[in-house]
Amino acid sequence: MYDFFWTHALISDEVNQGIQLNCNFSTPNTVTEKCEDYLDEADDLVEDIFIFDIYAPLCFSSSTTPPIAAFDPCSDNYISNYLNIPQVQKALHANVTALPYPWESCSDMVEKLYHDSPLTVLPVIKELMNSGISVWMYSGDTDGRVPVTSTRYSINKLTTSVKTKWYPWYNKEQVGGYAIEYENLTFVTIRGAGHFVPSYQPARVQGYGSSGYDPLGKILNRQLSSFKSSELVVETTKFPNEYSPVYMSSQEGLKEADKIDSLPGQPKQGVNFDQYSGYVTVDGGKGRALFYYFVESPQNSSTNPLVLWLNGGPGCSSFGNGAMMELGPFRVKRDRMTLDLNEYSWNNAANVIFLESPAGVGFSYSNTTSDYNLSGDKRTAEDSYTFLVNWLERFPEYKTRDFFLAGESYAGHYVPQLAQLMLHNNKITNQTIINLKGIAIGNAYVDFETTYKGMYNFFWTHSLISDEANKGIGLYCNFSSPYTIGDICIEFLGQADTGDIFIYDIYAPLCPSSPSSAPPAGIFDPCSDQYINYYLNIPEVQKALHANVTGLPYQWESCSQEILGLWDDEPLTVLPVIEELMTSGIAVWVYSGDTDGRVPVTSSRYSINKIAATTKTTWYPWYTQNQVGGYAVEYENLTFVTIRGAGHFVPKHVSALAVLSEDSYDSKTLKFHEMNFAVTV
Repeated sequence: MYDFFWTHALISDEVNQGIQLNCNFSTPNTVTEKCEDYLDEADDLVEDIFIFDIYAPLCFSSSTTPPIAAFDPCSDNYISNYLNIPQVQKALHANVTALPYPWESCSDMVEKLYHDSPLTVLPVIKELMNSGISVWMYSGDTDGRVPVTSTRYSINKLTTSVKTKWYPWYNKEQVGGYAIEYENLTFVTIRGAGHFVPSYQPARVQGYGSSGYDPLGKILNRQLSSFKSSELVVETTKFPNEYSPVYMSSQEGLKEADKIDSLPGQPKQGVNFDQYSGYVTVDGGKGRALFYYFVESPQNSSTNPLVLWLNGGPGCSSFGNGAMMELGPFRVKRDRMTLDLNEYSWNNAANVIFLESPAGVGFSYSNTTSDYNLSGDKRTAEDSYTFLVNWLERFPEYKTRDFFLAGESYAGHYVPQLAQLMLHNNKITNQTIINLKGIAIGNAYVDFETTYKGMYNFFWTHSLISDEANKGIGLYCNFSSPYTIGDICIEFLGQADTGDIFIYDIYAPLCPSSPSSAPPAGIFDPCSDQYINYYLNIPEVQKALHANVTGLPYQWESCSQEILGLWDDEPLTVLPVIEELMTSGIAVWVYSGDTDGRVPVTSSRYSINKIAATTKTTWYPWYTQNQVGGYAVEYENLTFVTIRGAGHFVPKHVSALAVLSEDSYDSKTLKFHEMNFAVTV
């Protein structure tokens, strides 16, 4: 149970470690007071979630209970009321003796009087199996009361022979869960279901990139392969101690030219903010230019902070993925021609720039083809910095504004490296001083060792891989030492393939092949990347955006496979860079959607533990709309926040978004520096 709690980001590192060190559940009468203290702490941390389905909302009498199409948390109230109606009891031939108490779903009296409950029935199950009786055991994998991990440990205790190895089973072309068959026993998991499995109806949540393209996975695999070669890049990106002048060009008149009158298909009402887009040249000699999209706040734009948002990949578009699918003001509708307003857009609280970087990504380009061969971390940081100092000349009113960097995924490299370069250049040049206040990185790839370690730990406790694969990886894979990844490890990693699920959100559906099976209106759509791709390739849209002005010989894509293939520097860790930023007084936010399998919450926790920062505020739940939105822990200059029920691309999960006002939180306010929108990431 408690390893499930930790890998699902429900309890703190300290509580988890305390339980492991002080609690021996295998021997009766050995539970100490110290153990009970840690168990009580764990109970306190999960008391405000529905432990029988850790992603389900709680029931409230008021209208604050979220409307969930797939699950009504108040259904037991309706049943209790119905079964106490006299006419219903009469029709059921029930309560014929006129019981002196109403019908209840569970009897407190019987629970208190229950007097024999053996610690195990595994010998009984074993006896039934030996008698030729078929035994089925099933487990909803979001149940926290008897978690799937507990069931797996119980079955392993039976030590029965495997007949059919771990495999996925399917329902309506989606992975419904996993199964394994033993002699006279079959174990089945039900993906995304809680304790009361038969009541479960799969909720549809939005999935991005469900076409199967996985750029970060390719980088991870490439780095894994480099562990066996001499091409390994271990060191973080280095910048010269002396200031290297950046390319500067005249920005006169370009702000006005970049202003967008309106986008094709945008709503006729409600667009009460200014938006701009266009190109900033970062290398005049080679003709290298980066495309940006900028939205100002509808209110207080003259005082709200400035944010630069970066998506990762490497090679993925911050405009298409970041602005149009996640945190920008518009979402592309299913007709692929019109836009909806996103009420949770970050521009409600900040002025936000979305930058397509490096050149070759999205609409950004170079007139020198060989430029693309230099794609990598260092080039991305340098060009992004050059973009920013030129952009600030184009929009000089933002020069002294509080500035924040934010991004997700492989932007776990981009954001810290760019922040490091900003601080470096702020010290050694009289050119534009960027008023950097803090950074935020979500489900961020920051360290090879902890990403891999946390990933397979997460996979097993979320019932995605077999016992054999998990055990083999634990025995034969050492992700901390270069050149030690052997063939046996690679073989077990191959067995740990999670198959046909969307690894960036393990409970999200894939985009269906049939349009008729798309989710109904009002429910997030896993095919949204296809709508965005179509919309951004419409000539009228590109014209309105001042994009593709050179007539690129390829279509806009959300991620560039060519740039990913040419990426030539990706250090195994940026943790030293993050530590340098923290030491410099820069506020660092690390956030993690807890259903992401590509950079799981476990990986983020291991990465932060590797920094070994001093804890200021211990692990606690934060709230939105009276529900637990996730958990947080605060260190010196670093805050780690989990978002309950969200995947890799956190900003697009409306269910995970906190409302942008302080009364969304409990007494411990969760703010990225002074920006309330931070927990909406």
